[in-house]
Amino acid sequence: MSFSSFVNIDWRDAPKTESIIAAIRRYLTKCDAEPKVQLRLESSTAPDIVALRQIDGVRMLARDDRTSSRKPGANAEYWARFLKTASLLQDMVVRRDSQKMRFIQYREAGKHERLDIVKRKVMDVALTLGIHPAAFGVQQEDSGKITTPEGVALENTTVTDIFAYEDRQRSGKAPKSLPGTTQRRMHGEHSIPLLVLDVNVKRQSSARIDAVVVVEHQNLSKLALKNVLLVMTAGFPSSATKEYLHLLSQNSKLRGVPFLYFGDHDMQGFTIFQALKYGSKNAAWSSKAMVCPQLEYAGPTRQDLKDSPRFFRPYWEAQFRADYPDATDREVEKNADRWLRSTKTKVNRKFGKHTKKDNETLKSFERLGWLDYEPMVKKEVNLIIGAEFGGKFRIADMTVVDLHYLRHFIEGKLHKKCKDRGVETFPSPVARGARLQNTPSQFSNAPHGARNQANSQSFRMPFEGTGTQTTMAEEMAAADTVESTAPGREPSNSPETELKLLQKLYIP
Repeated sequence: MSFSSFVNIDWRDAPKTESIIAAIRRYLTKCDAEPKVQLRLESSTAPDIVALRQIDGVRMLARDDRTSSRKPGANAEYWARFLKTASLLQDMVVRRDSQKMRFIQYREAGKHERLDIVKRKVMDVALTLGIHPAAFGVQQEDSGKITTPEGVALENTTVTDIFAYEDRQRSGKAPKSLPGTTQRRMHGEHSIPLLVLDVNVKRQSSARIDAVVVVEHQNLSKLALKNVLLVMTAGFPSSATKEYLHLLSQNSKLRGVPFLYFGDHDMQGFTIFQALKYGSKNAAWSSKAMVCPQLEYAGPTRQDLKDSPRFFRPYWEAQFRADYPDATDREVEKNADRWLRSTKTKVNRKFGKHTKKDNETLKSFERLGWLDYEPMVKKEVNLIIGAEFGGKFRIADMTVVDLHYLRHFIEGKLHKKCKDRGVETFPSPVARGARLQNTPSQFSNAPHGARNQANSQSFRMPFEGTGTQTTMAEEMAAADTVESTAPGREPSNSPETELKLLQKLYIP
């Protein structure tokens, strides 16, 4: 479908506060004086009101600039709520008072009004007037978090007072002249700011950014990936998170750096990927400022989880030999077979069956059309719907075989991406030897002294039948082939530290 025009609303282009107040008053007057008025509803059921469109060379979900003609008072309950919401937003602008959506909920109808209904009414007013909700003083919802690697800092130019920004912007003065708008975030984990005008990536000469990784869960920050900008959406991404990721994707210093998404293998995880790369249906009116076109889906796939016991078996055997140095090859093989059968059973139990809601989500994906440009995601979606014994699982289920496995799985994907870009090495621990240590859940019968000895040293695990050393991450990146690699370097973190970090990630 080709749109004659589409809606594009951005808080950065909001009019002055006086113009916002005048627009609300004109519309309220029109509702009293005219038999019909034009409305744009967030939850419009018009056919193809939202569709995938290529804008400025980028595919994104866009909303057609269509309105519906309604009679004020035809639905008395709706119009009473609509007009009350519009009056409350006008009052906020007059008083230059920014508030969260929860405040509007209590002011308008008390705590018994559902928050999603209040949000919908606010969006109906905003879309009808063509003004971003933030311009009324509606504060965006809590955002996600970002972790910056060592030697990298992010300078965020933020807006702390939206009303002062609107007046200053229309007066021709530079937004950066506003006091307190520049925030510098050094190495570590930080909350993503709400209203960001620009992001400047600064790094030391020895620092580098090999990838921008986007994950669904905040606890994945415990993986401590090196040389990676880690963006955590904390579930479905907020508008601030999507806008921030968009700014990163446009940053010249990150040009050529891969953007990879890792999330749960279910419909919600794929919906999050859609919202980040193509935009969401309910926010299609602002997709231009919210999409990350170079984002790639990196897994885990259904096959990744099914293959995890087979990939991990050589390392389990090596660890078993370290715990029991007197064990014969036959004993090692027998115990490894027993472990493999048990772990495969645990893995199969992690898969969940699809639901009726999953079928509805698939239909929504097909209507929007973005799956045609994501063959890997399309394949996994069809596996979820068509798998007899279920195909859904959480990304944390990758730790069934070992607490370290998820970290090495992600690093294996990053290692492969770096090689595709011509970067020969990905930093610790892929370029160095993989290191495993005992956990009570796996080796509860191992002698105490043997466990302490295993935890006090590093292991480089050779593949069976080869004389070379390689890492688990490299082995996974190479799929089923086994190739020799350069010997690794000694890691900087201690085994105890890494184990504690990954234990926090483990979800039984």
